[in-house]
Formats: sequence, C-alpha cells, structure tokens
Amino acid sequence: MALGLAAGLSAALASTSAFARPVTDMGGTVVQVPDAPSAIADLWFAHNESLVMLGAASKIKVTAENPKDRPWLFKIAPALLQAKTGVRPNTADPEDLLNRKIDLVFVSDQGQAETLRHKGLTVLNAHYVTWPDMLRSLDMTAQALGTPYARDTAALYRKSMENTLQFIQERLAPLDAAQRPRVLHIAKLNPLQVDGTDTLIDSWITTAGGRNAATVTGNHRPTTFEQIAAWNPDFIILDPSSGAPDATSPLRTLKAFQDGKWAVSPQGVFAWDRYGFEELLQIQWAAKQLHPTLFQDVNMTQKVQDFYKTFFHYTLSADDAARILAAQPPA
Repeated sequence: MALGLAAGLSAALASTSAFARPVTDMGGTVVQVPDAPSAIADLWFAHNESLVMLGAASKIKVTAENPKDRPWLFKIAPALLQAKTGVRPNTADPEDLLNRKIDLVFVSDQGQAETLRHKGLTVLNAHYVTWPDMLRSLDMTAQALGTPYARDTAALYRKSMENTLQFIQERLAPLDAAQRPRVLHIAKLNPLQVDGTDTLIDSWITTAGGRNAATVTGNHRPTTFEQIAAWNPDFIILDPSSGAPDATSPLRTLKAFQDGKWAVSPQGVFAWDRYGFEELLQIQWAAKQLHPTLFQDVNMTQKVQDFYKTFFHYTLSADDAARILAAQPPA
C-alpha cells in the first residue's frame, strides 16, 4: 500500500514538473510557469508589444490595451480583438482572470505581482527602466513562452539593438559635450510633465547624442513653464499623446520652438518614446532629429517598414510608415 502511494506521488510530481518551468522574473522571483502557456493576461501596456513580437498575440486573452488608444497594435495583431481589452493594471479582478483560466499574467509592479500570486495566479513582473533590463525582460518573456520562435526572435532583437547602438555610437563619437544638444522630453502638456533621469527616455536621449535638460528624476514629473524656460532646452520632443502645444501656448515663446527645434515623437504599435520595443526605431529617429547632417543617410520610412516586416511579419506601405512617423492612426 505504502509503495503504491509512493509510486503515485512520484508519478504526480513527475507529471507536474513536466508541465512547469522555473522562470526568474524582473523582480528576482522564481516562478513556475506552464510549459506552454495558452491564456495570457498582459496588464502592462508596454509589454503587449513584446508578446506580439514573440508570436504570442493569439494567446493574449486579457490586455491592458484597447483599439482606440493603440490602433496600430490591433491592426497588425487582430487576434487581440478577441481578448478582453482595457483592463487596467491596478483594477484587474483576480476572480475574473481565474474564471477565464488565465495561466500566465504579466505586470510591471512587484507589489501587484505578489497580490495576484496570493490569489492563485501565475505572475511575472516584466518591469524595466534601462536598455539592459529591457533586453533581459524580453529574454524572460521568451523563456516563459517556451517556443523556439520566441527565443529566436528575442535573440534577433538583441542583435539588432546591439548593431544599432554601435552604429549610432560610431557616428556620434567625434562630438564633444557642447555639440550634444540639451533635450527636454515633455510627457504631458496639461498639466505640464517632463521625463528626467533614471528613465528609458533619458537613455534614448543620451544614446541619440543629446543631454537631458530636465534636472529631475523619474517619469512624468510635474513642472512649470517658468522651470522649462529656466532650463532653456536646445531641442524639445513631445510625447505623441500630448501632441503639439497650441499656437497661443507660452511654450511657443521658447527658443527651441522659435528655431523649429522640436518634434512630436512617433507612435506605432506603442509610443516610441516610452517603454515599448520600437525603442530600436526611436533611437535612430531621435539621432536624426538631433543630428540631421550626421544621419542624413538614414531613411526612417524604410527603417519602419523593415522593422515591422522583421518583427511583426506585417507589410507597411510607405504611407503607413509615414503615418506612424507622424504619430497618426491607420488610414
């Protein structure tokens, strides 16, 4: 009898281990994930893009995103239209996720991850704020998905990022600090918010040959026109969700606007300037904005088309690419 129970227990444990793999998330927690997750809830806006890129769009059953805010995402990955959309990370109902038989959840906050785990869900924290951590998060996601395609795509993205960073660094190498413009990134116009240091925004500004003009730390930091005027940035880049300031805005009196040294960041599957994987395109676009002569041979329309073909297996027309570069929705 005892031998029979032991054999049964051993078989059960073997069966369990065959269908679960340990994955260390970005918070350092080792999580046992399903061998082949089939129902995913992605509750971090920026992370949905990586799942689509890694071939898991059809597995997303609950998403923080919605077609109104991210029309390009739903256009290139129409499988997302079958998911429950617009589920805010801080208001996700654990019971609803369990009832939908969600077997893997992605979040961007360690506290939220722990809360959902205590409700019986398998959760990975995918959060990152630096280039290395972004690539590590992508590798973690590929490991969680467990497919050769996901692993190969993550490796290809990493190699593409490394090659792009090397290309930009070599072009910018002759420039001294004085030749690198002071750049302000405006996250929101009303109320005024900017992005400071210790952010991915600061990373791409620096990578593209600029210096962050904002002397604050973190994302979406409140500020005033007077403070921006005191910073007196050489170049201003605006988040696509904010758009351009009105003609009567005091911001228009700043030298950067007067000299035409400003731009609205592109937006495709995700806003290029935030925490999505089109950062690979953002650093090239920003380098061309800040140093047009050095990067005059970089054709951003072609870069966008190539990126979407390679990583999303989606063919963009030249007009599609132009709309993305102008932060416009699909026609």
